[in-house]
Amino acid sequence: MVQKLQQQLKELGSKLENPPTTKDSLINLLEQAATCLSELDQSPTKSILKSMQPFLNGIAKPGLLKHQDREVALLVATCFCEITRITAPEAPYSDDVLKDIFHLIVSTFSGLNDTSGPSFGRRVGILETLARYRSCIVMLDLECDDLVNQMFSTFFSVASEDHSESVLTSMQTIMIVLLEESEDNFTISARRLAMNVIERCAEKLEPGVKQFLISSMSGDNGPLKSQIDYHEIIYDIYRCAPQILSGIVPYLTGVLLTDQLDIRLKAVSLVGDLFALPGSAISETFQPIFSEFLKRLTDRVVEVRMSALEHAKSCLLLLCDRLLDNDENVRKQVVAVICDVACHALPSIPS
Repeated sequence: MVQKLQQQLKELGSKLENPPTTKDSLINLLEQAATCLSELDQSPTKSILKSMQPFLNGIAKPGLLKHQDREVALLVATCFCEITRITAPEAPYSDDVLKDIFHLIVSTFSGLNDTSGPSFGRRVGILETLARYRSCIVMLDLECDDLVNQMFSTFFSVASEDHSESVLTSMQTIMIVLLEESEDNFTISARRLAMNVIERCAEKLEPGVKQFLISSMSGDNGPLKSQIDYHEIIYDIYRCAPQILSGIVPYLTGVLLTDQLDIRLKAVSLVGDLFALPGSAISETFQPIFSEFLKRLTDRVVEVRMSALEHAKSCLLLLCDRLLDNDENVRKQVVAVICDVACHALPSIPS
């Protein structure tokens, strides 16, 4: 069986040296190749790799790798998906070629929204192979952050109730693998990646994020609750897509009023950090939270009052930074505000 596959791959590779000129003939050749490759095990012997080499070289030619016909491109992507599976963890191509390969593979996912289309099954096959064998990790090694963002955005865009559980699970697996793997190696990069995805897909993610945060704040997550720092999540979401948080403002305000001291302290710290962010604007939506934060300056617990003061200082220091604003009117307004504060409590201001 293996020898037969080797012979087939040699013949297919030979034919790709001068690819068929008609679309039907080319598609027939690529379909044979995809079937042949799917029957090969991962990490093959040197003998099999040697027999594959002509085919590997032929299909990576720009004429096929960047073919304009959608059917041909999908079959080429299928072959490359199998190749990356078979040769993993080794990469059979240069980084530049691999980047083109993954651009091609990711481009096939936009068609997953057409669940009744003739190519749907092949697209699902690419998706499931990428998820099962974790070959998507190569995208991180290639530093294809923009492509990963594009893939995440595509998943959020095409996912629907028409998809089977296995399709949705494969999408989820790919995203989790990429985020976990990047976090293991580059925590900052992983965090930035997650924030980019949220920013680009804010509208689609808003209902799910709201439900997740509300259940986290109310303690409905059970065993997961101890593992989730929703304060950090809220902070990152506020930085990239504050509009998503509009629905949880009442809940966050409530956390500032809780009788549990440790939770109240965390809430004061979180809200203080939010409004001390450079460029942060307290919109009408977030005004109730800010007002409640200011009331913590008179909290019955000294520790809470101290925390509120410390974070209020950060806000004031941010205000003072605006003394160097490029706009003259802004600089004048900062001076006016500082003078108003000084006049309101003159003995508190050192000479």
